[in-house]
Amino acid sequence: MITEENEKATLQISLRPFVLSDVDDFMVWASDDKVSKFCSWDTYTNKDDLLKYMKETVLPHPWFRAICVGGRPVGAISVNLGSGNDRCRGELGYVLGSEYWGKGIVTAAVRLVVGFIFQEVEGLERVEALVDVTNKASQRVLEKALKRKNKPTRKHLPSLSSTKLFSTVPTKMEDPNTLQSKKVEQDKAIPLITLRPFMISDVDDFMAWASDDRVMQFFGEPWTDKEAALAHIKGDIMPHPWYRAICVDDRPVGWVSISPVLGNDKRRASMGYGLAYNYWGRGIMLAAVKKAVATIFKEWPRLERLEAFTAVENERSQRVLEKTGFQREGVLRKYAVLKGVSRNVVMFSFLSTDPMVF
Repeated sequence: MITEENEKATLQISLRPFVLSDVDDFMVWASDDKVSKFCSWDTYTNKDDLLKYMKETVLPHPWFRAICVGGRPVGAISVNLGSGNDRCRGELGYVLGSEYWGKGIVTAAVRLVVGFIFQEVEGLERVEALVDVTNKASQRVLEKALKRKNKPTRKHLPSLSSTKLFSTVPTKMEDPNTLQSKKVEQDKAIPLITLRPFMISDVDDFMAWASDDRVMQFFGEPWTDKEAALAHIKGDIMPHPWYRAICVDDRPVGWVSISPVLGNDKRRASMGYGLAYNYWGRGIMLAAVKKAVATIFKEWPRLERLEAFTAVENERSQRVLEKTGFQREGVLRKYAVLKGVSRNVVMFSFLSTDPMVF
Protein backbone atom coordinates (compact mmCIF):
# COMPACT_ATOMS: atom_id res chain seq x y z
CA MET A 1 0.00 0.00 0.00
CA ILE A 2 1.31 3.45 -0.95
CA THR A 3 0.41 6.52 1.06
CA GLU A 4 0.74 10.29 0.89
CA GLU A 5 -0.41 13.02 3.22
CA ASN A 6 -2.85 15.43 1.60
CA GLU A 7 -1.31 18.89 1.37
CA LYS A 8 -4.66 20.61 2.10
CA ALA A 9 -5.48 18.67 5.24
CA THR A 10 -4.24 15.94 7.51
CA LEU A 11 -6.02 13.23 5.52
CA GLN A 12 -3.82 10.22 4.84
CA ILE A 13 -4.27 9.08 1.22
CA SER A 14 -3.45 5.50 0.29
CA LEU A 15 -3.79 3.33 -2.83
CA ARG A 16 -4.46 -0.40 -2.75
CA PRO A 17 -6.07 -3.08 -4.95
CA PHE A 18 -9.82 -3.47 -4.66
CA VAL A 19 -11.46 -6.43 -2.93
CA LEU A 20 -15.06 -7.58 -3.35
CA SER A 21 -15.95 -6.37 0.13
CA ASP A 22 -15.43 -2.81 -1.19
CA VAL A 23 -18.64 -3.05 -3.21
CA ASP A 24 -20.71 -0.89 -0.81
CA ASP A 25 -18.12 1.88 -0.79
CA PHE A 26 -17.79 1.59 -4.59
CA MET A 27 -21.56 1.90 -4.91
CA VAL A 28 -21.50 5.28 -3.14
CA TRP A 29 -19.81 7.04 -6.05
CA ALA A 30 -20.88 4.66 -8.84
CA SER A 31 -24.55 5.44 -8.11
CA ASP A 32 -23.99 9.21 -7.97
CA ASP A 33 -25.05 11.09 -11.13
CA LYS A 34 -22.74 13.96 -10.22
CA VAL A 35 -19.77 11.57 -10.36
CA SER A 36 -20.75 9.62 -13.49
CA LYS A 37 -21.51 12.80 -15.47
CA PHE A 38 -18.05 12.83 -17.06
CA CYS A 39 -17.46 9.06 -17.02
CA SER A 40 -17.81 6.66 -19.95
CA TRP A 41 -20.05 4.36 -17.87
CA ASP A 42 -23.66 4.89 -16.86
CA THR A 43 -24.70 5.43 -13.24
CA TYR A 44 -25.10 2.12 -11.39
CA THR A 45 -28.47 1.47 -9.77
CA ASN A 46 -28.06 -2.22 -8.98
CA LYS A 47 -25.49 -3.58 -6.54
CA ASP A 48 -25.36 -6.98 -8.29
CA ASP A 49 -24.43 -5.30 -11.59
CA LEU A 50 -21.64 -3.43 -9.85
CA LEU A 51 -20.41 -6.61 -8.16
CA LYS A 52 -20.25 -8.29 -11.56
CA TYR A 53 -18.26 -5.34 -12.94
CA MET A 54 -15.82 -5.58 -10.05
CA LYS A 55 -15.34 -9.32 -10.55
CA GLU A 56 -14.96 -9.18 -14.33
CA THR A 57 -13.17 -5.86 -14.84
CA VAL A 58 -11.78 -4.25 -11.70
CA LEU A 59 -10.14 -7.19 -9.93
CA PRO A 60 -8.47 -8.72 -13.05
CA HIS A 61 -7.27 -5.29 -14.24
CA PRO A 62 -3.46 -5.02 -14.20
CA TRP A 63 -3.51 -1.59 -12.55
CA PHE A 64 -6.79 -0.52 -10.90
CA ARG A 65 -6.51 0.88 -7.36
CA ALA A 66 -8.82 2.10 -4.65
CA ILE A 67 -8.16 5.65 -3.42
CA CYS A 68 -8.51 5.30 0.33
CA VAL A 69 -8.89 7.75 3.20
CA GLY A 70 -8.41 6.10 6.57
CA GLY A 71 -8.26 2.73 4.80
CA ARG A 72 -11.75 3.15 3.30
CA PRO A 73 -12.23 3.50 -0.49
CA VAL A 74 -13.54 6.92 -1.54
CA GLY A 75 -12.65 6.66 -5.23
CA ALA A 76 -10.64 4.78 -7.81
CA ILE A 77 -7.65 5.39 -10.07
CA SER A 78 -6.43 3.23 -12.94
CA VAL A 79 -3.78 3.07 -15.65
CA ASN A 80 -4.75 1.20 -18.82
CA LEU A 81 -1.50 -0.06 -20.28
CA GLY A 82 -0.88 -0.24 -24.01
CA SER A 83 0.42 -3.27 -25.90
CA GLY A 84 2.49 -3.85 -29.02
CA ASN A 85 3.70 -0.55 -30.45
CA ASP A 86 1.67 1.24 -27.76
CA ARG A 87 3.38 -0.52 -24.85
CA CYS A 88 5.35 2.62 -23.98
CA ARG A 89 2.22 4.46 -22.83
CA GLY A 90 -0.69 4.16 -20.44
CA GLU A 91 -3.97 6.05 -20.02
CA LEU A 92 -4.82 7.40 -16.59
CA GLY A 93 -8.38 7.46 -15.29
CA TYR A 94 -9.84 8.33 -11.90
CA VAL A 95 -13.07 8.98 -10.04
CA LEU A 96 -13.87 10.28 -6.56
CA GLY A 97 -16.93 10.33 -4.34
CA SER A 98 -18.55 13.78 -4.52
CA GLU A 99 -18.43 14.34 -0.75
CA TYR A 100 -14.62 14.29 -1.00
CA TRP A 101 -14.33 16.79 -3.85
CA GLY A 102 -12.30 19.93 -3.31
CA LYS A 103 -9.96 18.42 -0.72
CA GLY A 104 -6.97 17.73 -2.96
CA ILE A 105 -7.43 13.97 -2.71
CA VAL A 106 -7.32 13.15 -6.42
CA THR A 107 -4.34 15.45 -6.98
CA ALA A 108 -2.48 13.57 -4.24
CA ALA A 109 -3.50 10.22 -5.74
CA VAL A 110 -2.35 11.19 -9.24
CA ARG A 111 0.98 12.34 -7.85
CA LEU A 112 1.36 9.02 -6.07
CA VAL A 113 0.73 7.10 -9.27
CA VAL A 114 3.07 9.22 -11.38
CA GLY A 115 5.71 8.92 -8.68
CA PHE A 116 6.09 5.16 -8.99
CA ILE A 117 4.25 3.83 -12.08
CA PHE A 118 7.27 4.31 -14.37
CA GLN A 119 9.39 2.18 -12.06
CA GLU A 120 6.69 -0.42 -11.54
CA VAL A 121 5.77 -0.95 -15.21
CA GLU A 122 8.73 -1.88 -17.36
CA GLY A 123 8.93 -0.01 -20.66
CA LEU A 124 6.36 2.64 -19.72
CA GLU A 125 7.46 6.09 -20.86
CA ARG A 126 4.25 8.11 -21.15
CA VAL A 127 1.10 8.47 -19.06
CA GLU A 128 -1.78 10.40 -20.62
CA ALA A 129 -5.20 11.49 -19.44
CA LEU A 130 -8.27 12.68 -21.36
CA VAL A 131 -10.70 15.14 -19.79
CA ASP A 132 -13.91 16.72 -21.08
CA VAL A 133 -13.29 20.38 -21.90
CA THR A 134 -16.11 21.40 -19.55
CA ASN A 135 -14.69 19.43 -16.61
CA LYS A 136 -12.57 22.26 -15.21
CA ALA A 137 -12.01 20.64 -11.83
CA SER A 138 -10.40 17.56 -13.37
CA GLN A 139 -8.27 19.73 -15.64
CA ARG A 140 -6.95 21.59 -12.61
CA VAL A 141 -6.08 18.28 -10.96
CA LEU A 142 -3.97 17.26 -13.95
CA GLU A 143 -2.41 20.68 -14.40
CA LYS A 144 -1.24 20.54 -10.79
CA ALA A 145 -0.14 16.91 -10.89
CA LEU A 146 1.23 16.58 -14.44
CA LYS A 147 1.96 20.20 -15.37
CA ARG A 148 1.39 19.42 -19.05
CA LYS A 149 -1.54 19.79 -21.46
CA ASN A 150 -2.11 19.57 -25.20
CA LYS A 151 -4.75 21.02 -27.51
CA PRO A 152 -8.33 19.77 -27.16
CA THR A 153 -9.15 16.55 -29.01
CA ARG A 154 -12.55 16.47 -30.64
CA LYS A 155 -15.11 13.73 -29.86
CA HIS A 156 -12.46 11.42 -28.44
CA LEU A 157 -14.91 9.62 -26.13
CA PRO A 158 -18.46 8.52 -27.02
CA SER A 159 -20.17 10.31 -24.15
CA LEU A 160 -18.18 13.54 -24.37
CA SER A 161 -18.29 16.24 -27.03
CA SER A 162 -14.66 17.29 -26.69
CA THR A 163 -11.73 16.44 -24.48
CA LYS A 164 -8.41 17.89 -23.37
CA LEU A 165 -5.33 15.70 -23.43
CA PHE A 166 -2.76 15.81 -20.62
CA SER A 167 0.45 13.81 -20.47
CA THR A 168 3.59 13.21 -18.48
CA VAL A 169 6.84 11.35 -19.18
CA PRO A 170 9.76 10.34 -16.93
CA THR A 171 12.45 12.81 -17.23
CA LYS A 172 15.33 15.67 -35.54
CA MET A 173 15.49 12.99 -37.50
CA GLU A 174 16.06 14.41 -40.93
CA ASP A 175 14.07 13.12 -43.88
CA PRO A 176 16.57 10.90 -45.76
CA ASN A 177 14.75 11.22 -49.07
CA THR A 178 14.74 14.27 -51.28
CA LEU A 179 11.70 13.98 -53.54
CA GLN A 180 10.50 15.85 -56.60
CA SER A 181 9.73 19.53 -56.31
CA LYS A 182 6.21 20.74 -55.59
CA LYS A 183 5.92 22.11 -59.13
CA VAL A 184 6.74 18.75 -60.73
CA GLU A 185 4.32 17.05 -58.33
CA GLN A 186 1.52 19.38 -59.38
CA ASP A 187 2.26 18.91 -63.07
CA LYS A 188 1.88 15.13 -62.91
CA ALA A 189 -1.58 13.75 -63.58
CA ILE A 190 -3.08 11.69 -60.79
CA PRO A 191 -3.85 8.19 -62.11
CA LEU A 192 -7.20 6.49 -61.48
CA ILE A 193 -7.17 5.18 -57.92
CA THR A 194 -9.29 2.31 -56.64
CA LEU A 195 -9.52 0.67 -53.23
CA ARG A 196 -10.27 -3.03 -52.82
CA PRO A 197 -9.70 -5.84 -50.29
CA PHE A 198 -6.37 -7.65 -50.44
CA MET A 199 -6.02 -11.09 -52.00
CA ILE A 200 -3.40 -13.80 -51.53
CA SER A 201 -2.15 -13.13 -55.05
CA ASP A 202 -1.15 -9.60 -53.98
CA VAL A 203 1.83 -10.89 -52.01
CA ASP A 204 4.47 -9.91 -54.60
CA ASP A 205 3.11 -6.38 -54.86
CA PHE A 206 2.95 -6.24 -51.06
CA MET A 207 6.61 -7.21 -50.84
CA ALA A 208 7.55 -4.40 -53.26
CA TRP A 209 6.83 -1.78 -50.59
CA ALA A 210 7.00 -3.84 -47.41
CA SER A 211 10.64 -4.73 -48.10
CA ASP A 212 11.63 -1.12 -48.88
CA ASP A 213 13.45 0.73 -46.07
CA ARG A 214 12.26 4.07 -47.44
CA VAL A 215 8.61 3.06 -47.08
CA MET A 216 9.01 1.23 -43.78
CA GLN A 217 11.05 3.87 -41.95
CA PHE A 218 7.96 5.03 -40.02
CA PHE A 219 6.34 1.60 -39.60
CA GLY A 220 8.86 -0.98 -38.44
CA GLU A 221 11.39 -3.43 -39.80
CA PRO A 222 11.11 -4.22 -43.52
CA TRP A 223 9.67 -7.59 -44.50
CA THR A 224 12.32 -9.88 -45.97
CA ASP A 225 10.51 -13.23 -45.99
CA LYS A 226 7.77 -13.75 -48.58
CA GLU A 227 6.27 -16.65 -46.64
CA ALA A 228 5.98 -14.49 -43.53
CA ALA A 229 4.33 -11.77 -45.61
CA LEU A 230 1.91 -14.32 -47.02
CA ALA A 231 1.00 -15.46 -43.51
CA HIS A 232 0.49 -11.80 -42.54
CA ILE A 233 -1.89 -11.25 -45.45
CA LYS A 234 -3.85 -14.41 -44.61
CA GLY A 235 -3.90 -14.04 -40.85
CA ASP A 236 -4.02 -10.27 -40.30
CA ILE A 237 -4.90 -8.28 -43.39
CA MET A 238 -7.70 -10.32 -44.95
CA PRO A 239 -9.66 -10.80 -41.66
CA HIS A 240 -9.22 -7.10 -40.77
CA PRO A 241 -12.53 -5.15 -40.66
CA TRP A 242 -11.30 -2.47 -43.08
CA TYR A 243 -7.92 -2.97 -44.80
CA ARG A 244 -7.75 -1.97 -48.47
CA ALA A 245 -5.21 -2.17 -51.26
CA ILE A 246 -4.57 1.14 -53.00
CA CYS A 247 -4.59 0.16 -56.66
CA VAL A 248 -3.47 1.77 -59.90
CA ASP A 249 -4.86 -0.21 -62.85
CA ASP A 250 -6.01 -2.78 -60.27
CA ARG A 251 -2.44 -3.40 -59.16
CA PRO A 252 -1.71 -2.75 -55.47
CA VAL A 253 0.78 0.06 -54.88
CA GLY A 254 0.02 0.65 -51.19
CA TRP A 255 -2.56 0.25 -48.46
CA VAL A 256 -4.98 2.16 -46.27
CA SER A 257 -6.59 0.69 -43.16
CA ILE A 258 -9.14 1.84 -40.61
CA SER A 259 -9.16 0.07 -37.25
CA PRO A 260 -12.06 0.45 -34.81
CA VAL A 261 -11.14 1.21 -31.22
CA LEU A 262 -11.32 -1.89 -29.05
CA GLY A 263 -14.05 -2.16 -26.44
CA ASN A 264 -17.31 -0.26 -26.27
CA ASP A 265 -16.16 2.90 -28.04
CA LYS A 266 -17.70 2.29 -31.48
CA ARG A 267 -17.66 5.97 -32.40
CA ARG A 268 -13.91 6.20 -32.89
CA ALA A 269 -11.40 4.56 -35.25
CA SER A 270 -7.79 4.99 -36.32
CA MET A 271 -6.42 5.28 -39.86
CA GLY A 272 -3.09 4.03 -41.21
CA TYR A 273 -1.65 4.06 -44.73
CA GLY A 274 1.49 3.63 -46.82
CA LEU A 275 2.58 3.77 -50.46
CA ALA A 276 5.28 2.18 -52.61
CA TYR A 277 8.21 4.54 -53.08
CA ASN A 278 7.96 4.66 -56.89
CA TYR A 279 4.48 6.21 -56.55
CA TRP A 280 5.38 8.98 -54.12
CA GLY A 281 4.80 12.58 -55.15
CA ARG A 282 1.90 11.87 -57.54
CA GLY A 283 -1.09 12.65 -55.34
CA ILE A 284 -2.02 8.96 -55.03
CA MET A 285 -1.92 8.80 -51.26
CA LEU A 286 -4.02 11.94 -50.92
CA ALA A 287 -6.63 10.56 -53.32
CA ALA A 288 -6.73 7.24 -51.48
CA VAL A 289 -7.15 8.85 -48.05
CA LYS A 290 -9.98 11.02 -49.37
CA LYS A 291 -11.71 7.94 -50.79
CA ALA A 292 -11.34 6.08 -47.51
CA VAL A 293 -12.70 8.97 -45.45
CA ALA A 294 -15.64 9.51 -47.79
CA THR A 295 -16.49 5.80 -47.62
CA ILE A 296 -15.99 4.85 -43.99
CA PHE A 297 -18.56 7.19 -42.43
CA LYS A 298 -21.19 5.70 -44.76
CA GLU A 299 -20.16 2.09 -44.11
CA TRP A 300 -19.87 2.61 -40.34
CA PRO A 301 -22.80 4.92 -39.50
CA ARG A 302 -21.98 4.99 -35.77
CA LEU A 303 -18.49 6.33 -36.44
CA GLU A 304 -18.03 9.96 -35.36
CA ARG A 305 -14.28 10.43 -35.12
CA LEU A 306 -11.44 9.16 -37.32
CA GLU A 307 -7.93 9.58 -35.91
CA ALA A 308 -4.53 9.43 -37.56
CA PHE A 309 -1.07 9.54 -36.00
CA THR A 310 2.16 10.41 -37.78
CA ALA A 311 5.74 10.66 -36.60
CA VAL A 312 6.69 14.28 -36.02
CA GLU A 313 9.40 13.90 -38.68
CA ASN A 314 6.98 12.60 -41.31
CA GLU A 315 5.95 15.93 -42.76
CA ARG A 316 4.73 14.44 -46.05
CA SER A 317 2.15 12.32 -44.25
CA GLN A 318 1.04 15.33 -42.24
CA ARG A 319 0.46 17.28 -45.46
CA VAL A 320 -1.72 14.45 -46.80
CA LEU A 321 -3.93 14.64 -43.73
CA GLU A 322 -4.13 18.44 -43.76
CA LYS A 323 -5.07 18.46 -47.46
CA THR A 324 -7.82 15.93 -46.76
CA GLY A 325 -9.33 18.12 -44.05
CA PHE A 326 -7.99 16.48 -40.90
CA GLN A 327 -7.34 18.82 -38.00
CA ARG A 328 -4.00 18.74 -36.23
CA GLU A 329 -4.64 18.36 -32.49
CA GLY A 330 -1.16 18.32 -31.03
CA VAL A 331 2.02 16.36 -30.38
CA LEU A 332 1.78 13.30 -28.14
CA ARG A 333 5.11 12.72 -26.46
CA LYS A 334 6.59 9.19 -26.42
CA TYR A 335 3.28 7.84 -27.71
CA ALA A 336 4.36 4.81 -29.76
CA VAL A 337 7.30 2.44 -30.05
CA LEU A 338 9.04 2.32 -33.43
CA LYS A 339 11.93 -0.08 -33.92
CA GLY A 340 12.38 -0.34 -30.17
CA VAL A 341 12.40 3.41 -29.52
CA SER A 342 9.48 5.40 -28.10
CA ARG A 343 8.58 8.26 -30.45
CA ASN A 344 6.66 11.51 -30.41
CA VAL A 345 3.70 11.57 -32.81
CA VAL A 346 1.33 14.19 -34.20
CA MET A 347 -2.37 13.51 -33.66
CA PHE A 348 -4.95 14.40 -36.32
CA SER A 349 -8.72 13.90 -36.40
CA PHE A 350 -11.57 14.02 -38.87
CA LEU A 351 -15.18 14.11 -37.61
CA SER A 352 -18.25 12.84 -39.41
CA THR A 353 -19.45 16.46 -39.48
CA ASP A 354 -16.23 17.88 -40.94
CA PRO A 355 -16.18 19.02 -44.58
CA MET A 356 -13.91 17.19 -47.00
CA VAL A 357 -11.27 19.34 -48.67
CA PHE A 358 -11.39 19.04 -52.46
